[in-house]
Amino acid sequence: MNAERPGSPAGLRAANRRRLLDAVLAAGEPSQSGIAAATGLAPATVSNIVRDLCREGRLTASTATRGGRRVRVVRLAPPPGVVAGIDFGHGHVRVAVARAAETTRLFAASDAPGDRLLGERSVELPEGHRATDGLEAAADLLDDVLAAAGVPRDELLGVGIGLPAPVDARTGAVGEPGILPGWVGVDAAAVAARRLRAPVVVDNDALLGTLAEQAWGALHGVDEGIYLKLSDGVGAGLVLGGRPYRGRAGTAGEIGHVVVDDTGGPPGGSVCRCGNRGCLETWASTDTVVGLLAPLLGSPLTVTEVVARARGGHVPARRVLADTGGQVGRALGALCSVLTPARIVVGGELAQAGDLLLDPLVAALERWSLPGAADVEVVTAALGQHTHVLGAIALALDHVLAAQE
Repeated sequence: MNAERPGSPAGLRAANRRRLLDAVLAAGEPSQSGIAAATGLAPATVSNIVRDLCREGRLTASTATRGGRRVRVVRLAPPPGVVAGIDFGHGHVRVAVARAAETTRLFAASDAPGDRLLGERSVELPEGHRATDGLEAAADLLDDVLAAAGVPRDELLGVGIGLPAPVDARTGAVGEPGILPGWVGVDAAAVAARRLRAPVVVDNDALLGTLAEQAWGALHGVDEGIYLKLSDGVGAGLVLGGRPYRGRAGTAGEIGHVVVDDTGGPPGGSVCRCGNRGCLETWASTDTVVGLLAPLLGSPLTVTEVVARARGGHVPARRVLADTGGQVGRALGALCSVLTPARIVVGGELAQAGDLLLDPLVAALERWSLPGAADVEVVTAALGQHTHVLGAIALALDHVLAAQE
């Protein structure tokens, strides 16, 4: 006879364990009272199952402060091994590796983001590179990081990849508009899994920035928030009800293609790569910022140099950054009126402009949103240049934990 047949005491215990594990996987780091509410199990039953699963090494438990109260929170315990994150940009690829069991403590007792990573490497890529070429470079970097850390290849549990393009959750295909034309139409996860010889999950880089800032940065504990990436492309990751919101097809957050000003003359009347005129990305990408100032400051020019000149009092550089912040705030004003977030986190290369960008952004947000919706905190990303590769690590870990169940 099956001791765990449906309806038997053993079968009921097994079903309750499954319900509890599914609730933890869905919520990430719920309190025990939250688990009881989500599953309908009695608090005493939840406490007993959590105790047993912690003893078995399936869960970890700790004390946290939620709403001013100290509560017991739990999360799935990662298996032994490592996870890798790969962040692709317009002209670069960055790879980082961390021990799965250490990911919850990546920044504990550490002032420098990434101190607890096993290794991190990056290399420049040619603009418009093909997916196969980008993955070849990423595979070489991954091999280098694993070898330098002394980690055998068979300890690699999974890889997360971030791309600056929408990724259709239904098909896995990289869609348009994106700033990596060589990836459009590619089933990136399948192709990468073959090349990297490991399980791979792929998502949009702005969404990965959201995951990283939720786990370790400025969106931690925020139930309603927005992560905004301002770089070669412009994208957003949305947090609703404490969970990342991907939308029906997994492509939510393409704020870069909200039209903010389509009236005459560049950059406002510029044709965007999506086909419309005056999209936010035509105003707020790094290419636009450096392109407007290159005739005055010389070329090649970087955002870092623009920010340095602006802080040194260069009036045109300050004007361009202020105009950029203003247009971003205008687009965010509409979004805030709909979603009423508590916090907006600005990341990407342009985030280094700090108050030069954020002050006009906030002023425009207040101008273009409903009065109540403008009551939102706007800050820069806490994780700096590591944000998106750490988000890829978080994505890989989520995938590994889901596979366990």
